[in-house]
Amino acid sequence: MSRRTAKKQLEIFTDSRVQHFLGRFLNGQLSKINPTLDEESGYKYPEVENLLGKKEDVEPFLDSMVNHNLLIPHISGMLACCTTCGSCRLSSENPGDSILCENCGTKMKSEYKLTPVYSYTFSLEGIQEASDRLLVKPLYDFLMERGYRIMIPGTIPGDSQVKHTFDVIAYTGHSEDSFLVVYFAISNKPVEETKVIAMFAKVYDTTPQRSIMIAVPRLTEDAMKLAEQYNIDVVETEGVSEIWRKLRTVIPPVDEFKFEALDVMTLLTLPDHLRKTATVTSKLGRATADEISDDTNRARAVESGYLNQLVRMGYLKKERDGRKVLFSVVS
Repeated sequence: MSRRTAKKQLEIFTDSRVQHFLGRFLNGQLSKINPTLDEESGYKYPEVENLLGKKEDVEPFLDSMVNHNLLIPHISGMLACCTTCGSCRLSSENPGDSILCENCGTKMKSEYKLTPVYSYTFSLEGIQEASDRLLVKPLYDFLMERGYRIMIPGTIPGDSQVKHTFDVIAYTGHSEDSFLVVYFAISNKPVEETKVIAMFAKVYDTTPQRSIMIAVPRLTEDAMKLAEQYNIDVVETEGVSEIWRKLRTVIPPVDEFKFEALDVMTLLTLPDHLRKTATVTSKLGRATADEISDDTNRARAVESGYLNQLVRMGYLKKERDGRKVLFSVVS
């Protein structure tokens, strides 16, 4: 295989949707892709459509997986389609009558087109060849072994009420308030800072207790500086063979996942602006950003930023009560 061909083969794994799709197979959640009847288009693939979010992306996605030897197509049947527009919405009132395309109005006798409909199985050979680029399976096993409750991928609403999707959300218990997030940044060259900025925008709005970026093969120097500034833990890896060892340095077992107590000595180590926020939160006990900003005499947006920073540092916790977001000091 030429270097250019090998590079093209690897590019598909930079798409997190491919990681999630193959991860579901490797985790035993998906064994075969079967079509189901659909009144509008004739057939569809619900599992793939749910993953991609857009119906029009399904066929190109499946074709790409076949071309990369990750799926094997099998003809499940033939579907009669209009020769003019390709629609499968055909009808006939009586046997022997002309067939009418309900989409474009074309009448046909026997000249309709038969289109093959495929089911798909996973190519074990192709997946084995690509195993060093599939992050989901080892990450799933690692988090399960450490006791986390996992969503792959996971979606969570932020303070803005915008829903954000992460490659993995791992909860530390039955509560939805204590969790960490994982974001994949996979490339054929060092990952640039735009990926870190994109992750931080999501992290800032959702305030997980810990944020981890898995970068393949590594971050650029500037991207790493940003990750450190944003308090994002980075795991750089050439492949999955070394990922367990590196994950152990940033993700503790769930029973060791702890918040930091906000005692007097800790308060003294905080910058003045954060110390003021922490002190007022401690005084109020359990309060919204509006209530805390009223006490600090600072803008609500500014105070919200400080509160979320303290949450990410592990000194405050954030809980939802209906539409309210309440902050309190970790005891």
